[in-house]
Amino acid sequence: MNNRKSIAFTVELLGLFILLILVIVMITQVFVLSRSRTIEARRLTQAVMIAQSTAEAASSEQELSLLSERMQSMDNVQSAECSDAGDSLNIVFDTDGKPDGKDFCVVMHRTADEKGGSTYVSDSIEVYYCVPGELGNMIYELDAGRHFTAEEVAP
Repeated sequence: MNNRKSIAFTVELLGLFILLILVIVMITQVFVLSRSRTIEARRLTQAVMIAQSTAEAASSEQELSLLSERMQSMDNVQSAECSDAGDSLNIVFDTDGKPDGKDFCVVMHRTADEKGGSTYVSDSIEVYYCVPGELGNMIYELDAGRHFTAEEVAP
């Protein structure tokens, strides 16, 4: 009779041990998921701030070549290059200072409509978290525009 109680106790102990292991695994998965969501939220927040900074800087210059030079002087900008066609700007932002190969890459496409000596420019700003030159999944997109008067357009 004592042997049966011992076996029942051992089976119950083994069951509780398995249950404890399952609970630990589930809690660990929750923490891992929480960490990945935190990183994703941080990248999205940084992407929004970078897009807003780019839009603010873009509203100050009509010419992308001048905007490229202005962007080079901004904090955390590694490079800013105007395309050969003059309709887009590629900017690389470094936010963490670590040379791990991934940075925020911004592609800004600009279209201009001229009417009566004034110009309305519209910018489509796309933010990626990737290796520069190899765009992956877009994190954030912002559309902005500005009206440049005839006085601002004239040299």
